[in-house]
Amino acid sequence: MSSAAYRFCEYLLDCRARELRHRGEVVALPARVFECLQYLIEHRERAVGRDELAVAIFARDNVSDAQLSQIVLRARRVVGDDGQEQRLIRTVPRYGFRWVAEVEALQVAEEAGAAPDPAPPGSDAAQAMVAPGSPESTLTPPRQRRILAILAAIAIVLTAGAWWAVSQRERPAASADAGANARPAAALIVLPTTVEGPRAAAWARLGLMDFIGDRLRRNGLPVASSESVLSLLHGQERDVVAGQLRRAAGNGWIISSRARHRKQGWHVELIADGDGGASRRATGEHADLLQAADQASGRLLAALGRSDSGAGIDLSLAERLQRAQAAMLSNELDTARRILQDAPELQREEPQLRLRLAQVDFRAGKHAEALVEVDRLLKTATARDDPMFRARALLVRGGICVRLDRYAEGERDYSAAIGLLDPDEHVSLLGGALNGRGVTRAALGKFPGALEDLGRARILLARTGDLLSVARVDANLGHLEGERGRPAQSLEYLGKAAAEFRRFGAVNELVAMQSALAVTHLKLLQPDQAGAAIEQAWALRDQVSDVTLVTSVALGRAEVMIREGRFGAARALLEEHGDGPVLPGDFHRKDALQAELAWRSGDPARTIAIVDAALQDWSPEAWPSRLRRMQWLRQQAALQSDRPLRDDILAGGADADVTGRLLAALAARAQGRDDDAERSYRAAVAQAEQDGVPGDIAQAVLAYAPWLIERGDLAEATALVGRVAPWTRRDFDLALLQAQLFHALGQVESLEAALDDAGRLAGERRIPEALLQPPNPTR
Repeated sequence: MSSAAYRFCEYLLDCRARELRHRGEVVALPARVFECLQYLIEHRERAVGRDELAVAIFARDNVSDAQLSQIVLRARRVVGDDGQEQRLIRTVPRYGFRWVAEVEALQVAEEAGAAPDPAPPGSDAAQAMVAPGSPESTLTPPRQRRILAILAAIAIVLTAGAWWAVSQRERPAASADAGANARPAAALIVLPTTVEGPRAAAWARLGLMDFIGDRLRRNGLPVASSESVLSLLHGQERDVVAGQLRRAAGNGWIISSRARHRKQGWHVELIADGDGGASRRATGEHADLLQAADQASGRLLAALGRSDSGAGIDLSLAERLQRAQAAMLSNELDTARRILQDAPELQREEPQLRLRLAQVDFRAGKHAEALVEVDRLLKTATARDDPMFRARALLVRGGICVRLDRYAEGERDYSAAIGLLDPDEHVSLLGGALNGRGVTRAALGKFPGALEDLGRARILLARTGDLLSVARVDANLGHLEGERGRPAQSLEYLGKAAAEFRRFGAVNELVAMQSALAVTHLKLLQPDQAGAAIEQAWALRDQVSDVTLVTSVALGRAEVMIREGRFGAARALLEEHGDGPVLPGDFHRKDALQAELAWRSGDPARTIAIVDAALQDWSPEAWPSRLRRMQWLRQQAALQSDRPLRDDILAGGADADVTGRLLAALAARAQGRDDDAERSYRAAVAQAEQDGVPGDIAQAVLAYAPWLIERGDLAEATALVGRVAPWTRRDFDLALLQAQLFHALGQVESLEAALDDAGRLAGERRIPEALLQPPNPTR
């Protein structure tokens, strides 16, 4: 977790105020110089690569050395350092920079205490909706489906609240400025209830918190979700995190509650504290706890100048559902399931209870069971006669479909649900709905529609003041940039979202973000940054409630290890965690990683065996891009080991992706059609460069250039290798390719430098013996 401020020498770097102070005086400095200082200090335990620092400062990696050096120079000057002494910022030759001065990390006392480990958020999973829109043509398939699968988990936990309400009606909050940059409104924050009573009422600590928040929300007040508030609290008491709460509430009210059990029943007191010392109080008394809380909520609404439409619910059923909700907010899914299953027989048949039980199953990763139950509920008379219940059931179903990669089906569910919702009365639900549809549309390649949905979702959620939900939309906007083939732009969104999730303590979302960052860094050929991101995700695995997410992170970590040349560790990780439960987005991912491991270890026979075995039982739900990659590995391994290519692996046509064109080149080479092979290779390189993703460009060049060198076409090979030269110092395969070219050209000094890079990046990979021999230039 980042600190609020850092003290070094006679300086204080205040990250929240974004100020540098020297002996108490503010020092004027540009934003990028501040970001340079902050990033180096926050990563002072290690050296920071030049490319990594460039991304942190400029949000892109194609920054010239002169630009970066100028920022570092100004950062040194502003803290009294220079390039000669390097007392604070040290240059690491041929790599980057490192902060070396002593630093005291501070937490701003008046705002927050030391933050503990994040607590798992307890949101209702499966709440994303959509509004019907005009038809759109389907665009190209998504480029980064793995990021989508990770972020699907974010979309389906967006909206939280009282799902047990038979007719949840949110009157519109005050309008906010339109636009994707709309700022969150002042939100009411309802804190956990202090309960003084029998142990059997322990559920009321979170259950009443959620109940009160829903009562206020349904009468037109913008109320932060219970999940967001719990994430802010991080398990601490209110006085410890008063600063965070007040910033989150803005000019809104912070509502505390106390429930005391007396001989005559329950006494519930609500206190609303506003900005500037304003205060409102309300009480309720009843033999039933929820009745007392309902009375107090209605009276508080009057004190806040709102008319009360009443609870409008069956409180006898509501108490059980609130107890289950409290358990879910605490991430105690088994307890929530037991509370629901222990209901009297008549209550167990209530559609609201059955829907809540389906949500519990969904949260626990039992997606198939949850889907079956929701489908049953959609056929009931309640779903036919009660539009709001039908809408909620459709939302749960849509969320399940997202997790199962059934995006077209999920989009239909969302569209059906939105037709049942009033956009003026269900602001937060509609915001979550649009976020969910944005995810499904991105998966279907409908990028303009996805961008529109996410923008509208952000506007609506900003009106509710729910900062955590706004962060989730921002995360999906970052994902969408990746889907559009803009990984460098995606990094900025993903990084900011990860910072927000870390601040809120939203563990599942933070883990998903770090995994998404790792995938994006690999696309940008930044293995060091990918490793740092995935290790942060891995460190939180014990706090993740979704076992499929844990497996996905383990597979992502193995992938990074393979790219780093850490084959033994990757192999052990796959053996220990590779067979865990997975969603369709990870189908055959272990097979693919094992094939990559064999290929990169120089074992073509094992590569062929792994791929052939996987193809015999290939799931149609697995990603086509993963299938094409495995097919390419198989054919490449066969060609290089003089084994026959499989005839049933078809090459790509005119609309093929980069891998499909490379498959066509391999097929042509195997048949001796060199001209056709060259055309396919050129087409693959051209398409990769048009898309502009470094990882795809590297794949095409690594496939084409060795063949050119083998044929003696060194001029063409030199031009081709020159296109990937900026990445050779951080990618082993590209460094080795460069060494192969220099060896063929007889350029000894350049060869030695390339071999140095390859040796530094090798890990457990071997440099071919032929490259270590004195060069005998072809020409």
